[in-house]
This record gives sequence, C-alpha cells and structure tokens, in this order.
Amino acid sequence: MNPYIILPLLLWSSFALATPAPLPDELAEEAGMLGSLLSDGRAVFYPDSASYLPLSSLSGPGYSNGVAVLMSLGGWGGGATNNQYLALYAVNDSIAGIAPVKTYRLLSFTQVGGKGERLFTDVQEGDKGLVLTGFSYTGEDPLCCPSKPLKVIFTIGTRGELAPADKPGDA
Repeated sequence: MNPYIILPLLLWSSFALATPAPLPDELAEEAGMLGSLLSDGRAVFYPDSASYLPLSSLSGPGYSNGVAVLMSLGGWGGGATNNQYLALYAVNDSIAGIAPVKTYRLLSFTQVGGKGERLFTDVQEGDKGLVLTGFSYTGEDPLCCPSKPLKVIFTIGTRGELAPADKPGDA
C-alpha cells in the first residue's frame, strides 16, 4: 500500500483517539454550574475543552466512585484570560434501593492553571493521586503556547479535598 496514504491516516487516527470524550450531559451541567459560581459574570465555561476521568478508587459516605473533571473558564473581565480547574465529583449511590435525585455531587475543586501560568492537557489516576500533565511557560514562550513539559500530582484527602502532593516537576 502507498505510504503517502497510510501516514496521514495513521496521524489522523492517533489524533482522533487522543481527543477527550465530551462530558456526559448531567456532568456537563454540574461543571457548568460550578463555572457559573466561579465566573466574574463575564467568564464562561468551555464544555468542549473539558475532559473527565472516572475514578473507581474514590469512596465515601453515599458514594463508591467518582470522576475528576479538568475544565476551563475564559473571558475574565471581558478579556482573553483563562483559568483551568480540577474538580472532583462523587457519583451518588442508591440507598435502600432508592436512586439519587442527582448523579453527581461536587466534593472539591481547585485552580490548577491559567494563561501565563501553566496549561494541563491530561489527567490520569496514579498511585499517589491524580496526575496532571501539561506545560509551563519558559521565558521565551508567547502567552498562547507554553512549551516546558510539566507533571503535577494532586492527592485526594479523606473528604475529597484536592491538594498538590509536592512541588511541580518536569514531565
């Protein structure tokens, strides 16, 4: 087969597989409500750029699993500034055979990045907590494009609180 046909097809398919899945409707609604609470009245939540990770290891009163959501809000003060947040949601269990009214319950959130600071592109579950990978800025980077690979681990406390495990490191 012609390598000039196969190479673009492979590149396209690997990009398509790496694209994060859209948030389920109810989770997108919950993340949108969090975005509304955080907004200055001008910043908006970008659901198409949000990604989520199911967490089977998360458990607590009334829930036996959860999801981590990496999301952005942009347009602060009517400008081009954006911030990135990591939110942790519990998936509510049925109790005594009665389904919960809402599937998701916000446990905690924290700002993890922003324009001119750092940009995260992925969240995974690791041995010590949630592993965020992305990029930080070097002195030569334009505001659009941080280039230094970065990895930050966030631990999950007993009540679902998120905290950086240690200082950020190179990815």
